[in-house]
Amino acid sequence: MKALIICGSRKDGFTSEMCRSFSEGLAVHDVPSEIFFPIEMNIRHCTGCGSCSSGGICSISDDMVLLYKALEGYDLLVLASPIHFSGPSSAIKTVIDRFQTIWFCGRKRSAFAAALLSGGGASPNYNNTISIFKAFSITAKMEWLGHLAISGTDEKEIQDVSGPSFEYGKDVALKLIKGRG
Repeated sequence: MKALIICGSRKDGFTSEMCRSFSEGLAVHDVPSEIFFPIEMNIRHCTGCGSCSSGGICSISDDMVLLYKALEGYDLLVLASPIHFSGPSSAIKTVIDRFQTIWFCGRKRSAFAAALLSGGGASPNYNNTISIFKAFSITAKMEWLGHLAISGTDEKEIQDVSGPSFEYGKDVALKLIKGRG
């Protein structure tokens, strides 16, 4: 079992700390993981050209190919995002849009999906992002394992998200090991 974590934020924020701590939680049960930061990669927006539907290959040549290849070797895909205007970050949404190739070409994909979400306010609206992430996982034929959402990060210290994220990582690792998902 291995996990691919795609963090739709910068490396020094709350969401990235959630990813790091979640990864450490997975490691407690010997589930290795790798974290990608699309915001630091050259990943362009989907143009809707349709080439992926005919040949299963995206016509855009950029760093997304690294995520396509990575996805093939992992059992769990974790999408992580801060909430921006009640939705996911543009970085993670761009990646989701560009993953359209996985259902057109029958590309090997992760069997399971989960999410890590952070919101600055006391009660951010996570529903839109959860809906997008779940729809993606269903379309890609990945079993949805759930999500961890941490609110109020505008008033928290970064280490405040570490404990819950670590524990969620341990819980998800056990689900993977048991094969339940």
